[in-house]
Amino acid sequence: MRGDFVDHDEEEEELTRGRDHLFLWTVGILLLIGLAFATWLGSFYIFGHPEKPESYRILQKLKKLDPPKRYELTKAPPGEFLSAQKAYERYGSLSAYELKRLNELLVRDYIRNYESTKRLVPYVTGRYSIMTSRELAEGDFFHPGVVALAQSVDVPQLVLEHVYPASSRLVPVLKEMLAIGLDLKLERMTDLAAVINVARTPDGRIQLTVVPLLYGSYALKQGSGSFTLDPPELLNPGGGLPIVRDQPFMEAAQAYALHMQEVRMGGAIAPGGTPAIPVAQPVAETTIVRVETPAETPQPAAEATPATASTGPDASPTPEAPGVLAETQPPVLVDEGEAEPEPTPPRAVPAASPAIAVGAPTPAASPEAAPTPARVAVANVPESARPLLQPFLAASPTPGARPQSREGGNWRTYPAGQMPRGRLLTLSDVVDLADRGVSERSYLRGDFVVTATGEHRAVLRSSSRIGSMLGSVTGAPTVRVIVEFPEGASPPSERSQVSREGDRPFEIREIRRGNDGHINVFVREVTR
Repeated sequence: MRGDFVDHDEEEEELTRGRDHLFLWTVGILLLIGLAFATWLGSFYIFGHPEKPESYRILQKLKKLDPPKRYELTKAPPGEFLSAQKAYERYGSLSAYELKRLNELLVRDYIRNYESTKRLVPYVTGRYSIMTSRELAEGDFFHPGVVALAQSVDVPQLVLEHVYPASSRLVPVLKEMLAIGLDLKLERMTDLAAVINVARTPDGRIQLTVVPLLYGSYALKQGSGSFTLDPPELLNPGGGLPIVRDQPFMEAAQAYALHMQEVRMGGAIAPGGTPAIPVAQPVAETTIVRVETPAETPQPAAEATPATASTGPDASPTPEAPGVLAETQPPVLVDEGEAEPEPTPPRAVPAASPAIAVGAPTPAASPEAAPTPARVAVANVPESARPLLQPFLAASPTPGARPQSREGGNWRTYPAGQMPRGRLLTLSDVVDLADRGVSERSYLRGDFVVTATGEHRAVLRSSSRIGSMLGSVTGAPTVRVIVEFPEGASPPSERSQVSREGDRPFEIREIRRGNDGHINVFVREVTR
């Protein structure tokens, strides 16, 4: 009898132990599921928010982030250009919460090199007067380099914080050149200053932090010195943006107000207070502008380099594709100047050999010799930082062209109907040649409308509404014509009509299919 009770107790103990193990296993599995779910959410958060200091640090250790990229002018991210007035109107009315959300997106896109976003990059243009500049410290968002704080000349309520990432050896040059009161000019045709942060200053103004995505070379338009920027290898999101904020910003604003009052009064500061927001009125003509060096200029196979360039009057490099910025994208600016210490004196261009033409070719008229464009002197600059400089003056040569001859434009032009014999094409013919290229001298005729215009270039499209509508509906590639005009010729105004027939066609230089599938036709004006 006792044995029966003993066996019964042992069976109950075994069942109890089995139930305990099942409970522990259930708890363990639930904990593992929770851990996996938390890890999954955490990975999404880390990869989705690289602008957070902890996320950036983890992704950097895992080598999942590329350093900031140096872009070419024709391959920059799609964007829109904002003047000072337009930028102030857009960001001035945003609340603190809206600014916070906007800044997260702007910094995130910059860290990701704009690879996983469909938002347009805001690029800033306009004239700004430098309020102060200082060296970037190790605790700042960028390092090494210099940051310059500048006030808009047209809209004093807008302040620009321009970051200049550069090697440590160039920091003294940057600090000396970025002096208070210097004019900083950001142009649509040469600069891509991307906005990565928007903040409201202690005195109520709007402060934009911008970074030049080209990381190019800069020089004083009518001064000495130059420097070249380099993309930063590492960023420090923990440093925060803007870089110049709070008390340092107010001290810079006060120093700038004193400087502007001293300039207006000829060196004497009047007693009493200074204006809180002085109107920028720089009296000096010294302006810092971006220049192009041969090392920075992309060298495609069809483009002539200084070592292989032909010196004939008909020689001209193939223009770069406008790329992702559509009609608003500026052309590549190429400095084809010689490397001699002094500019060469004006010389005559040898006459071109006669070519088979529609009629008897008439030599181009010889206008008065144009003065050689002034060069920017370089002093106290390291050898590696001395590019060939060409100031951006109103009379500068056509971007992407060789130095202008002193007896005409950048290439030979002909009277109507007397250009060299060649094949006459229309836009429909161009589509068939997009993938094969042009192997013989060809010309383009047709009716066009001007969609964008610059100093020496214009962008044309077919004036046929039916063709444009069919292309957008059927998905067929649209054709964009980029016309380059010789020195002295004025491009047509935007939205104007341009009609060219067989006696005055455009000479086709290259036909290229863009990344978006559309066709870019590069032509130039060759008739007078």
